[in-house]
Amino acid sequence: MVRLRVLAIAAVIIVTVPPAQAVDTSANAVETEPVTVTGESTDSLISVPPEQSAKQKTQIPGAFTIRTNDDMDLGRASNFQDLLQRVPGVFLQSENGMEVSKVSIRGSGITSEDEPLGVMFLMDGLNFNQADGETVLEDIDIAAINYAEVFRGADAFRYGALTLGGAINLVPFTGYNVAPFQVRLEGGSYGFFRGDMSGGAVQGRFDEYGAISFREREGFRDHSRETTEIFFGDLGYKFNDEVENRFYLTLDRFDRNLPGGLTKSQMEDDPMQANPLAVIQDWNKSLSNVRMADKLSIQTDQIQFSAGAFWYHHDVENRGFFSADFREGIEQFYSDNVGANLHLVSRHQLFGLRNILTIGVSPQYEKEPSENYENIFGHTGATTARGTGISVNLPSYFDDQLYLTQRFSILAGAQAIFAERHFIDEFVTDTEGNQSHRQNFWGFTPKLGAMYEINPKTQAFINFSRTWQPPSFDNMVEFTEDPNSSVVYTPLQPQHAWTIEIGTRGEYSRFQWELSLYRSWVRDELLEINDVFGNDLGARNVPHTIHQGIEAGLEVELFRDILVPKQSNRAGDRVSLEQSYTLNDFHMDGNAIYGDNRLPSIPVHVYEAQLLYQAPSGWYAGPNLQCNFSRYPVDEANTLFADSYVLLGFRAGFRRASGFSVFVDCRNLTNQTYAAAVDVIADARTEEDPEIFHPGDGRSFYGGVSWSW
Repeated sequence: MVRLRVLAIAAVIIVTVPPAQAVDTSANAVETEPVTVTGESTDSLISVPPEQSAKQKTQIPGAFTIRTNDDMDLGRASNFQDLLQRVPGVFLQSENGMEVSKVSIRGSGITSEDEPLGVMFLMDGLNFNQADGETVLEDIDIAAINYAEVFRGADAFRYGALTLGGAINLVPFTGYNVAPFQVRLEGGSYGFFRGDMSGGAVQGRFDEYGAISFREREGFRDHSRETTEIFFGDLGYKFNDEVENRFYLTLDRFDRNLPGGLTKSQMEDDPMQANPLAVIQDWNKSLSNVRMADKLSIQTDQIQFSAGAFWYHHDVENRGFFSADFREGIEQFYSDNVGANLHLVSRHQLFGLRNILTIGVSPQYEKEPSENYENIFGHTGATTARGTGISVNLPSYFDDQLYLTQRFSILAGAQAIFAERHFIDEFVTDTEGNQSHRQNFWGFTPKLGAMYEINPKTQAFINFSRTWQPPSFDNMVEFTEDPNSSVVYTPLQPQHAWTIEIGTRGEYSRFQWELSLYRSWVRDELLEINDVFGNDLGARNVPHTIHQGIEAGLEVELFRDILVPKQSNRAGDRVSLEQSYTLNDFHMDGNAIYGDNRLPSIPVHVYEAQLLYQAPSGWYAGPNLQCNFSRYPVDEANTLFADSYVLLGFRAGFRRASGFSVFVDCRNLTNQTYAAAVDVIADARTEEDPEIFHPGDGRSFYGGVSWSW
């Protein structure tokens, strides 16, 4: 731990020494003044600015959202919920009030626990997921992210995504778009403290960025203390205006006590309590990680080619529930992932018409040896399982967008995928015998789309596509719950879906909007189910389910020049209202046991809004809402429900491009008790008072200061 801190601090100091050509920030913290370098452009070719990324809106016939760091910096900037506020179609759950444990797009990943499944995370187009599909979000320093691109559904094909939900591509800061040096400190309720130090510079053909952050929290609930340390840095080199290479380094570690789930009545009586066994057995998760990646990009007017590679190593210990009838206990494992991406975009004409052809391949390999032990009051006991999981993914993809007219284009594309899941059971003396197993999967996922540009800022689109996701080891390798509890491998099939989507996005006068309506016919969805006798079968392929919904976002500038009139050299003040609404209508389709029951874990109606006053001097203030308007089931049988909730917040502060900034961020002002996350089960009637509810934070207050040079 000490060596990690020393290395990270040294790296930040190196990259933040202000050089003669250091950049300076402008009015919105992430925008930069031009840097004059003869013969060189003033932006990265790889980590492009958000304005350039927004041009994709005219090339994606599907739901696509950009969320910048700018809005997050108005308040607490600590986790993915802070970054992805008010993104339609994205639902996040946190089991501990800090980092997100579930990320769902269009119902993906609803059965995942602790580490998100069903959404592909990338950094500058390079995969951040493990090869079996899981993501450790604690490896990502949110404060180092300039913006996030959210691709929903088959739009994620352009990155070789093997998910039903889509992909979230994170674009980090570079030396081109940050202050030479910045310090930010945050503190607040439940012992929360976070500090980060970052900076960057441009020196000739080189640019560099580095950030180190530390987060500590006692926690809203008992036994939920955590500490996180992370260093992130990237180093770019421009050979010329058309060729750039960028290297990335991440070092991090975290240690988190886990308070466990509560029954619904326990949560309502005292949401701050921990599950008693979580304290007795000292439930905990700790991880250390190192990640290195490199990407080369070549860009001309007609061709964009990139080649990237990555490697990362996780070392993890999970201390969890142990009993004679469920012997998972303490799990220790390490995971090595290696992968690459080759990506080509050609803009040569086809039949004399404008055409954009994209092709690529994204191979990845993971090896994960693991061992389980008895949990004896938080200490390791006898070995209960030992095995190695090997995952291989080899997706190749292409799409071609042909402009039949200047405004109307059609798109056709497909993925061809090979995936392997190989489990080697190295503890073959248990009652179930040798559970070693290998499965190979082949997939093919076509898509068709069309887009019409009503005007340069407004598009309407339609698409029809197939998506495909292989099972993870969390789905297939589980401990049985019986007197002879041991590891069992369950062969499962990939889940896949056909989806039709229509929508529009655009700007007009004071309005900005996005709207998508979709329906997915899902086959072999991986869900927790029971058999006809009520016995828990664990994860299984459910033959038919339906995912359909609405994803809507609307930002309106309500008033201008209220107290501060517009002048020739500056804008006036403004009041804006930003809203998002998501309808999640997910249900079984004629299931033999559950009929047309609603799928659990995700609210049906989700609404978020922020009303914000902003003055040109830098002052801002306004309330915000997070609403779940309906109760939703937590089991497949639809017998137990999490209640609806409305969370009221308020943010205010003063922000400048350089120099001093300050904020106050108030959350859950009505101190509402609610379930921030739930653990999906098959049938609550087969368990007496299931402990599956994870309470969200109560009333909380955060404040922070930052200084940029």
